[in-house]
Amino acid sequence: MRLGIRWKFSTFMAGLLAATVVLLSWLVLNGIERNQRARMEASLGQKSEIANLYIRQSYLSEPLASPDSFLKGRGPSLAAELTPLVATGVALYDMGGNEIGSTLASGSRDVRDTLDYVRQGYDAYQTTGNLVLYFAPLRISGKQIGMIGLSYSLDKDREFLASMQSLFLRIGVVVVAASALIGFLYFSRFAAALHRLRKAADQIRVGQYLDEQPVKSRDELGDLGESVLYMSREIERNFGRQKRFIGSVSHEFKTPLTSIRAYADLLEMYGDDPALLREAAGNIAKETDRLHDMVEKVLRMSALEHYEFDSNAKPLEVQEALADMCARMQGLAARSGIAIHTDLEPVVIWADSELFEHIFMNLLNNAVKYNTEGGHVYVRCREKDGQVNISVRDTGIGIPEEAKDRLFEPFYTVSKSRSRLSGGTGLGLSVAKQMAEIQGGSVKLAATGPEGSEFVLTFPSYRGGRQEADRKGTST
Repeated sequence: MRLGIRWKFSTFMAGLLAATVVLLSWLVLNGIERNQRARMEASLGQKSEIANLYIRQSYLSEPLASPDSFLKGRGPSLAAELTPLVATGVALYDMGGNEIGSTLASGSRDVRDTLDYVRQGYDAYQTTGNLVLYFAPLRISGKQIGMIGLSYSLDKDREFLASMQSLFLRIGVVVVAASALIGFLYFSRFAAALHRLRKAADQIRVGQYLDEQPVKSRDELGDLGESVLYMSREIERNFGRQKRFIGSVSHEFKTPLTSIRAYADLLEMYGDDPALLREAAGNIAKETDRLHDMVEKVLRMSALEHYEFDSNAKPLEVQEALADMCARMQGLAARSGIAIHTDLEPVVIWADSELFEHIFMNLLNNAVKYNTEGGHVYVRCREKDGQVNISVRDTGIGIPEEAKDRLFEPFYTVSKSRSRLSGGTGLGLSVAKQMAEIQGGSVKLAATGPEGSEFVLTFPSYRGGRQEADRKGTST
């Protein structure tokens, strides 16, 4: 049988309170018993002192008699006189343990062993049913002449104790029942909140995202409800991005595939046309390269989240790397009459050389492809305040104002027609930005206008950052 959390918590609370009530009842009743015994002992001790004092005073009024003969001769009358004085039954015994006077209730009482103990000068108690017999020495002038016995009824004490037990039992039943009910109602609220959270999780699982917080309270459940809402929005946003990404990929893949399919159909119909063959071969190769480039960048983007940067990162001499990449780009730039100018300082960063090359070559390639014929590209590298800034500035036509915010989105291109002519996929800047960020760097559009655009790639300096950390780690 499966018990809900409200039943489990309610049962636990009721059991805990029941155990608490039982423990408290035992402690209180035990305390009452100890208190009753202490009061009884104090009362009997006080009455014993009164009886001793009365007997001494009576003896002093008859100075001619010896203490033993006085006690034996006056035993019955002394017992009768002491009874109203101490408000309890009295029995007097000589040193031999013989009863010489008594007002105790009749009944067989074997007190010989107890009297043997009292004869040695000690007080003693003997309990018979609901009656306690208290025995103490009788002394005159410091000499024990006999023993006195006093009775104490336990009826009232036991009645009071029984009434307290009954009271605690009734209170315990009421407290446990009330706590179980209150606990059930309270934990029902708790269980209802958990049910709403589970329902919210089930909704998210089937793609029904939340519009509001499932649980609103100023406690841990409220915090959990807020986290579930945040999770729902993040999943919705990520799925939305994935859908847009897949839609963009599908759309971008469709264009070169359509072109390749069209040329394949033309070749099937006019396969003997040499001019068409040359044109089709060139365009199919171009569209195939474009598809390959898109697939490579899409795969690189999907792998960025799992890329382990530290395993391939090392100190990188930026001046040498930039000079080499600019030299390799000179051939492509020269075809359009574009000149590449460099102004590089010798600086070092901590980065993956392959990723760094991909980022910079993307920026440099865009500066060449989207430049004007006969234009210029300026590459500048400087270190300032522990940061290495690499600027790539071109003399192209610039980027429209409305395109600035979307420039780093996947598959976004400023000019679709120009991107197709140049083979652009709209993925380069997006991939470059992510690659820079996973290495602690950034790529930003610094300036744009009719005179051209400038992108700035920033990385922490190795001398100012990682090198200092390495030096401290080595010294320790």
